[in-house]
Amino acid sequence: MRPFLFLFCLIINTVIYCQDSNNKLSLLFIGDVMQHKDQITSAFDVNSGKYHYNTFDHISDLMSEADVTIANLELTLGGQPYTGYPQFSAPDEIAVALKESGVDILVTANNHSADKRRKGIERTIHVLDSLEISHTGTFSSIKEKMETFPMIIEKNSFRIGLLNYTYSTNGITVPEGNIVNLINEEDIIADIKLTISYLVDKIVVFVHWGLEYEQNPSADQINIARLCFDTGADFVIGSHPHVLQRMENTYNRELNKDNVVVYSLGNFVSHQRTTNRDGGAMLRIDLAKNDSSSWVASAGYYLTWVYNPENADGTKGFYVLPASKFQQQSSFLDETAASKMNLFINNSRKLLKSENVNVYEYKYDFDLKTWRFE
Repeated sequence: MRPFLFLFCLIINTVIYCQDSNNKLSLLFIGDVMQHKDQITSAFDVNSGKYHYNTFDHISDLMSEADVTIANLELTLGGQPYTGYPQFSAPDEIAVALKESGVDILVTANNHSADKRRKGIERTIHVLDSLEISHTGTFSSIKEKMETFPMIIEKNSFRIGLLNYTYSTNGITVPEGNIVNLINEEDIIADIKLTISYLVDKIVVFVHWGLEYEQNPSADQINIARLCFDTGADFVIGSHPHVLQRMENTYNRELNKDNVVVYSLGNFVSHQRTTNRDGGAMLRIDLAKNDSSSWVASAGYYLTWVYNPENADGTKGFYVLPASKFQQQSSFLDETAASKMNLFINNSRKLLKSENVNVYEYKYDFDLKTWRFE
C-alpha cells in the first residue's frame, strides 16, 4: 500500500497520481474512529510525557494490505485541552498511528466536525496535511474546496472519485468561511455529476447518517443510497449508528453497473462498551478492469472488536482485534473479554448472514495462515 502516498506520487489539483499498471484494485473502508476521554488518558505515557497509540497493532496488517484504505475520523485534532464526548479534541498522535497502520485517506465530515469550531476544523486539516494524509469532507475555505474537491484517487490504472457528507454538526454552526459537507440532495446530485465528468471508473459516497444504535437502516438512508446510485455513484459507505447494519452487493441492470452499499460499518475504535457497540466491520472491495469497463470482483468484511483490558497503572487499554483470528486464540483474552467478543461476533453474524446480499465474511484459516471467505 505504501506507494499510494509515498512513492512516485504527484498531486495535481485533486488528483493523486502514482506509477502502477495493474488492473486490480483493493479498497478497504473503516468505520468510526473515536477518542473518548478514557482512550486519551490510556494513550498518555507518563515517562515520556507524550501520547502513544498501539491501538492498531493487531490489525495493521489488514489495514495496510489493501491498495487504498479509507476511514472515518469522528473527532477533531483541535489541540489542547484534549476532550472526549460530547465535543472531541484528540491528540495528533492518533492521526500518526492511523497513518503508520496503513490508513491512506480520512473522511472528516461527520456530526463532530465542528466540535471545536473554527480551530477544530482548520487545525484538523492542517495536521492531516502536515502528515501527508489525504482527506475530504471538511474545508478551511471555499478556495480550498475548489482546489481539492472532488477527491480523485488514481491507483493501479483506476480512477476513483470520493465524496463525503454528514447529516448534521450537532446543532453547532459551522464558522463563516469554513465548510462541512452536509447531506443535501441537490448538492449530492451535482457533486456526483461533476465527479463523473472526471472520467472516473468508480464513485464512492461516504455518508454519515442514520439513527444511533439502530441495526436496521432508516428510510432516509435507503432513499439517499438509491439517489446516489440513480445519479451514478457505485459505492455508498455509511457511518454514525455505532452498530453494524446490512451490506448489499448488487448488479443494477438498468444502469449496467455494480452497486455496493454498507449502511453502517459500526465502531472501529471507541469507548462504547455496550452490546453491539464494542465493535464493527471493515469492508473490502476488490475491483478488476479491462480496456472497456471495471467491475466488483468480490466484496467481503472483517469483523473487528475492541479489547479493553486493564493496564498495570489502572488505565484501560484499547486494541482493535480482527475478531475471527482472535476468537481462535483463547489464551490472549481473559474469560470475560472472550465472552464479550463472542457475543459481538455471534450477534453480528446473525444479523449480517441473514440480511447481507453477496457480501461475505472473511475468516482466518489458521491451517493455511490466510483469510478466506466463508
